[in-house]
Amino acid sequence: MPLARTLPALLSGAAIGLTLVAASPAQTLRTESVAASAAAAGTVIRGRIRGNGTVDYLVAAETGQRLSVDMSTTNDSLYFNILPQGSEEAIFIGSTSGSVADVPVPATGTYIVRVYLMRSAARRDEGADYVLGIGVAGGDFADGLAGGPDWWQVAGLSRGALNIRSGPDTRFPVVGQAQNGEAMQNRGCRLTRGTRWCSVRVGGSGVQGWVAGKFLVEAAAPATPQMPAGGPVGNGTPFDATGFVACAVTAGEATRTCPFGVVRDGPGNAGVWIAIGPGQERQILFEGGIPVSANADLPLSYEKTGDQFTISVGDERYAFPEALVMGG
Repeated sequence: MPLARTLPALLSGAAIGLTLVAASPAQTLRTESVAASAAAAGTVIRGRIRGNGTVDYLVAAETGQRLSVDMSTTNDSLYFNILPQGSEEAIFIGSTSGSVADVPVPATGTYIVRVYLMRSAARRDEGADYVLGIGVAGGDFADGLAGGPDWWQVAGLSRGALNIRSGPDTRFPVVGQAQNGEAMQNRGCRLTRGTRWCSVRVGGSGVQGWVAGKFLVEAAAPATPQMPAGGPVGNGTPFDATGFVACAVTAGEATRTCPFGVVRDGPGNAGVWIAIGPGQERQILFEGGIPVSANADLPLSYEKTGDQFTISVGDERYAFPEALVMGG
């Protein structure tokens, strides 16, 4: 298994005051201190854990700073929590919030980054290799929530494309690429080993991940696709593309056109909303490039000929090209 897992973009900080589950009496604990100079520069720690073993990394931080932690691992059951020393009240819980944390430090003191396996994996005596990034930076570092731009544009590439990675470091796998001039929504930036990394969502394709900040410049928001009259509302997320698809919404109806809007979430993943009547919208969810569900208690089926989808939801029929879902 590769040394990585897909990471949700998490930059707003976790809610404070969540209670950790008590450690098992059989748990073995190892403690390591992270030097202040290493934390300030951003350090990367490689380790291994097995069964009920737990590793606590102690990090000193001051009020107003941001504690940044990220982890890649060979085992999807491995997580980290962040909590103040002497307390079991977590300010970040990895099992619910993911593997990238940027936490505003609530009070000056020592904080614990606790690496552990979930109980089910620990009971099976599983092992896990991991790479842990830890950094402490000033609270004025620009991000999307603290005065940074809402949108970036890729610039400065002399050749090739900008890699989009699943986490904020080159050790994380590439999940997509972008070219000079492409617009990206800013979801926050951080320092990893002294390098600025920014969490982004690429406009149009919906690809999400992390890119090296040195290749980004501030940009204006791209033009919003124009929704045709009578088009769908969707779920409130701005559409990546709009237009018309071929449709027939009752049995025996001749094919006509219906306005649509699509929100993409990376290659092959998208929500397509189609206006089928006054105040009525059919949503079709795509995962891995195929339609998997609709917002109706009706059977869903599809055919694909070349790059053209024909989708049935009960008696309803819709037809559109694969590019509507994939972008491009």
